[in-house]
Amino acid sequence: MLDMEVIAKRIAELDNEPDMSHARRDLMMRAAVWKGHVPTDFLIAHGRDYKIGPDSFKLPRGEIKQCFMNASHLAIKRPDLTYVEGKVYCHGIGLDHAWCVDWDGVVHDPTIRDGHDGHISNYFGVPFKKDYLRKAIVWNRYYGLLDYFVAAKTAPKLYELGLEAGQDWLLAQGARPPRKPRKKKAAG
Repeated sequence: MLDMEVIAKRIAELDNEPDMSHARRDLMMRAAVWKGHVPTDFLIAHGRDYKIGPDSFKLPRGEIKQCFMNASHLAIKRPDLTYVEGKVYCHGIGLDHAWCVDWDGVVHDPTIRDGHDGHISNYFGVPFKKDYLRKAIVWNRYYGLLDYFVAAKTAPKLYELGLEAGQDWLLAQGARPPRKPRKKKAAG
């Protein structure tokens, strides 16, 4: 059961932190409500805010609703960009999203059509090593690194060990995940 007094107190404390971004404040409020929600806790611990720049939405657009695939392909293709996964805030609502950033932490989003009209306010996410990104895609057979369901073979270890150790764990593994032994068919 939720202790509304504790949650109200935590929200009031967050309101007294004027330098905190809308994205981090939103995630901290979620953490206050969903105690022990591992993906939210991981995002708070390892994520950061990213800046929208004048060229953030000038890349050729990838497929609509395929941000994890679009950002993965862009990051792998371009050595000057890093894959980031987290939340984009559209009209103040945090949505799961993936994009790339340059060396200065400026967003390069291959999926969102135009974020300069004011509906996109924040990007908050976790940057990943390219080698980890490549290998996680192969292991999971899906794009996306933070979702328990699509990244079922890699996300639990990432959450357990933390960002650096979790990425290092996967990079030390074989090219493909270990296969489960097949059950022998009964003779007959």
